[in-house]
Amino acid sequence: SQSNQPAFTEAKAENDDDGTDETTTILNWSGTHSVTLPQKSYYEPESIQDLVDIVSEAYKKSDNENKIHIRPIGSALSPNGIAFSSQGMVSLSNLDKILEINKDKLEITVQAGARVSQVLDALRPHGLTLPNLASIAEQQIGGFVSVGAHGTGAKIPPVDEFVTAL
Repeated sequence: SQSNQPAFTEAKAENDDDGTDETTTILNWSGTHSVTLPQKSYYEPESIQDLVDIVSEAYKKSDNENKIHIRPIGSALSPNGIAFSSQGMVSLSNLDKILEINKDKLEITVQAGARVSQVLDALRPHGLTLPNLASIAEQQIGGFVSVGAHGTGAKIPPVDEFVTAL
């Protein structure tokens, strides 16, 4: 079984003036970019309600100075570090469920953290596949549809054009 976590995460303790402060380091797949952030600013919700609570807490503060800034992180497959933020990140890797396959409508409902490979594995027994694939099947669906991912073929649109609901 392959991990749904970013390419590399490492929690470690670093001493500072206040004692021990846990940090998390995330490295992209190519090893060219990384970010280290306080563990308290790195979230891995295990349910939709956990995610709602994290986002609600981050943005309920009225002044910008005390706001918790979070940015979603996927599988860290980008060759650059554009998705990384030392201010705060949320990984949707635990929100990876295949919720429904409707063979009659040719639709599949998944959570954003599901990897393309998981979706393909779930579709295969039904004689189905995705209409367009990029070269990397370990992308999470949330990122896969948000970056304009595409395969080859002049008449095949990017995958986001196949999304029917969010």
